[in-house]
Amino acid sequence: MDAISTVSWDSAVQTLPGIGPARAALLLQLGIGTVRDLLFHFPRAYEDRRTPAPIGTLAPGGARTVHGEVVMRRCIHLRGGKSMAAITVRDGTGEVAATWFGRGFLARQFPPGTRVVLTGAVGVYKGLALRNPEYEILAGGADDRLNTGRVVPIYRLAEKLTQRMLRRWISDALDACANLPGDPLPALLRERLGFAALPDALRAAHFPREIAEGERARDRFAYEELLGLQLGVLQARTRREAERKGYAHVAGGPLLAALRASLPFALTAAQRRAIGDILADMASARPMVRLLEGDVGCGKTAVALHAIAAACDGGFQTAFMAPTEILAEQHALTLRALLSPLGIAVELLAAGAPGAAAARARLARGEALVVAGTHALIQERTAFRRLGLAIIDEQHRFGVIQRGMLAAKGSIPDILHMTATPIPRTLALTACGGMDISVIDELPPGRLPVKTSRVPPAKLPGLYEYIRAQAARGFQTYYVCPLIEESEKIDLSAVTRRFEELRAGPLAGLRAALIHGRMRAEEKDAVMRGFTAGALDVLFGTTVIEVGIDAPRATTMVIEDAARFGLTQLHQLRGRVGRSREQSWCFLLGKSGTPEGRRRLEVLCATTDGFRIAEEDLALRGPGEIRGCRQAGLSDLRIADLPRDARLLAEARRDAAEILAADARLEAPSHARLAEAARAHAAILA
Repeated sequence: MDAISTVSWDSAVQTLPGIGPARAALLLQLGIGTVRDLLFHFPRAYEDRRTPAPIGTLAPGGARTVHGEVVMRRCIHLRGGKSMAAITVRDGTGEVAATWFGRGFLARQFPPGTRVVLTGAVGVYKGLALRNPEYEILAGGADDRLNTGRVVPIYRLAEKLTQRMLRRWISDALDACANLPGDPLPALLRERLGFAALPDALRAAHFPREIAEGERARDRFAYEELLGLQLGVLQARTRREAERKGYAHVAGGPLLAALRASLPFALTAAQRRAIGDILADMASARPMVRLLEGDVGCGKTAVALHAIAAACDGGFQTAFMAPTEILAEQHALTLRALLSPLGIAVELLAAGAPGAAAARARLARGEALVVAGTHALIQERTAFRRLGLAIIDEQHRFGVIQRGMLAAKGSIPDILHMTATPIPRTLALTACGGMDISVIDELPPGRLPVKTSRVPPAKLPGLYEYIRAQAARGFQTYYVCPLIEESEKIDLSAVTRRFEELRAGPLAGLRAALIHGRMRAEEKDAVMRGFTAGALDVLFGTTVIEVGIDAPRATTMVIEDAARFGLTQLHQLRGRVGRSREQSWCFLLGKSGTPEGRRRLEVLCATTDGFRIAEEDLALRGPGEIRGCRQAGLSDLRIADLPRDARLLAEARRDAAEILAADARLEAPSHARLAEAARAHAAILA
């Protein structure tokens, strides 16, 4: 204990016994540089090793933990150059084998007489056997009390680090850091929620007496992290609203009234709710940051039109940004059809659009109130006189920085994001308070949800006949093939070869074309326009068609090797069809080699609900960096897990609002550590 008595919360991990420069470098791979980092490297799971199963009682099925002595080891060489390690372990009740397929080298680690703990599923291999079990070798010293005979923590590891090492170092750190900093959670709040104080919670998180005690301690730290995040977000929003007054738009002006009277269709109840949300935001001087979510064909553009008309009523400009030139053109046509009769001209600004210089001049002078465009809208030479509303369609196609660049074209414009499926990062931001949200959860009357089905190889001939029959009726098909990546190269030959095979074989005689991202923009546009005009029966492509144009005659989507795609991407591809009153289908081809891939396909077949899909995607891929630009993957939340901790997030949001209502600047001494956490998270809305 004396050797580590000076260890503090912020000490480097190398101050702990047994951690030299090499091991410190390995710990850095896990994001561990200080003693605090080490203590907050919480277990990913626990194993109850208090009462190991007697080997003589084992039966096939389920995972079990056994303790015993190795009595035999072998490295078994298999066909194809593979090998398998096999050992036999004995306790006082019997013997059981343990096998590790493909890891014959492990046999060297288990000389007869070695005491081991094995945890794994019980199966059969020439008798009972634990298949690929987790293992730990007991040294027979004091360390064994951390590794057996108790509830044992299981940590995420890096190469050359072991569970035994982490348990020893964390135990030493817990013993050394008796004087921890003040508890971030005020005592009254902690007591109301039933959470342990900081020192007790840390020890319980790593070495609990019961698994439930460890999970409750982990919940305390997840809640603490989410509370800091919520406080930072709410303070940032309050500051933004106080310091950055936006425009108070006219919410009942003549242009908006004229638009409502001229619409050639009836709005759904969900559209009317969304319009109410948006107009209330726009009427307030508080800058709007709202996400409008709804599946393809639900009428998001009609909702956006009401926002545009309200902005025009006050003489403000609207920028409507889309990710592709052809989609921007489509939006320009739609907007012109409904706004031109009201006397509102709509500009188009895209790389290939004629008259770009003149359109920019009209925008800069304020003569043009509405413009639809692509990334050209955020170029330095594009300027607005009075930009009051920025609309970003298919917002998942733009990065955080690009979206911010469009908003920066005005003083403090209202911002409306639109998407058919919120990607994990957007869902995380919404859950954390970064955006308000409106959901259009119903389709216009007569619009049918797309049906989705998996097609096994034996039924491919029937699929090709269905495509031919649809073409004979005047309906069209998208046929999507994945790009196959080898090293850093993308292989287009597989897509091209598939196109040629089907065009010369089962789909011979149909009018078909191929589109992919390596084509020149004018070539892609020509193909897409031909498809829209009905000059093609089948459009083969890569995911370049994920965000395309409105082709109402397209009723069939075929996706080869569907398990290669992400869940959100699959849903976006499916959204290319189902744009008419005709029943549309999405057919998924190929097998999945992973549980995650199978789950994605199951979810897609089971639902068309964009939020359920986004939640599943969040669970499968993670929310991405809350404060950064990465769209998916490991969250920069170190402890909390948004899918798992939805209840804690709701509690943290409510408690953060109550805390700030009583202490807006977190100046009370009991809120000092929370104030630090809030400042760290406040950049989420920067």
